[in-house]
Amino acid sequence: MTFRADPNSLPSKLAKFSGIGLINTLLHTSVVVSLIELLHAHPVAANATAFIVANLFSYWANRRWNFKAAGSVQQYGRFLIVSLVGLGLTILVSSLAAWAGWHYLVGLGLVFIALPAFTFALHYKWTFRP
Repeated sequence: MTFRADPNSLPSKLAKFSGIGLINTLLHTSVVVSLIELLHAHPVAANATAFIVANLFSYWANRRWNFKAAGSVQQYGRFLIVSLVGLGLTILVSSLAAWAGWHYLVGLGLVFIALPAFTFALHYKWTFRP
């Protein structure tokens, strides 16, 4: 007897969200490195460009493969808001860790724990709500 997880279950959606997030991180990193190393872009411009590319990919992948939503400009607007709130949370958590005198990797670890759970919950309940 084999067990198949329901692809629409919350654990399945969370697993797909995590996989897309990993691909998205690699995409962001490759865009930054490519722009800096090949085109000699400024790191801030490279990261801003990579954010846009990665954000559009993440929206497309989550909309199509994970939440199977039709998509709209309004929906992407909600996705972008969640992404920007996530960026703010990243800055807040890493700033608090720095203020507390913790090693920067502690702050990064807290971001890696808090950010995916927070953004998944918002996307599940708000961005891609049926």
